[in-house]
Amino acid sequence: MRPLKTSRASAGSRQPTAYGGQRWHRIVFVTGKGGVGKSVVAAATALQFARQGHSVLLAEMGSRSFYGPLLGLSVGVEPVAWKHNIGIARWDVESTLREYITHYLPIKALADKILGNTVMKALVAAAPSLSELAMLGKLTAPMRHGWYQREVDVVVVDAYATGQFMAMLRAPRGMAQTASAGPMHKHSSIMARMLADPALCEYRLVTLAEEMPVTEACEMAAELLAETGIAPRVYCNRLLELPASIPAVARQDPAHDFVAQMRRIDRRQKSSLATLEQLGRQRQGPLQRLPLVTSLDPEYLLEQLADALAAGEEDAT
Repeated sequence: MRPLKTSRASAGSRQPTAYGGQRWHRIVFVTGKGGVGKSVVAAATALQFARQGHSVLLAEMGSRSFYGPLLGLSVGVEPVAWKHNIGIARWDVESTLREYITHYLPIKALADKILGNTVMKALVAAAPSLSELAMLGKLTAPMRHGWYQREVDVVVVDAYATGQFMAMLRAPRGMAQTASAGPMHKHSSIMARMLADPALCEYRLVTLAEEMPVTEACEMAAELLAETGIAPRVYCNRLLELPASIPAVARQDPAHDFVAQMRRIDRRQKSSLATLEQLGRQRQGPLQRLPLVTSLDPEYLLEQLADALAAGEEDAT
């Protein structure tokens, strides 16, 4: 298993960071087009890091939890234990803003008044990028603020789907350009630098061996590289393991329809993988293949995907 790599401070170290905080942890973003299995791959990624001996927070973004129903857990703002060394939390905009405002406004009644639902909605509506900045602010807080504590080595982010994710990544740079001075400019500029720091951030892009997801993955890989300077790791998910060649059978053969379908899937997979491998050569990053795991047991599914992630990284070294 390849160890976690950092070039400045080791993951989870309690030494001052280059960004003003006192705690360093790795950030691994997992994104992809809706329906490609990014949340499952994110959970398997958390399991992969935990197997290496790292303490991991698996953070899902949004108002509803995917992992709660999947794993039978009560997932909320505060991390809940899943496996050894892994906690899961769900971050939403309102709770994230509440956390920051409450810290800076110690008078509880005043904080509660500001954080009323009507006020909160109006605030977010008036500043569309505020929600994205709030999420990134929470994520990067331990490296920017001495008062913020998060005792983990790695945060795996089950991030928004592709379009919304790119909007989130662009929000700090856009705000830094809009606010030419003051605290908002300062913090936005720092977050933009952090997102482009390969010692801190890694981007994992999940896709399927289908035309539209592959096209979108190629476009997003280029956008991620242009925005952050970091080439994403691309994962082609749910691949069927098929023979090197599938001979055709006569139309009157009872197996004809099944074999014809397998031949279509084989052509589609090979075409998609060729496109993704070309993308990998262009951006100098590896493509990793993940199998279709035919199980209704989520724990078994995630264990199998974590095995595949580990095997793929070993093959790449």
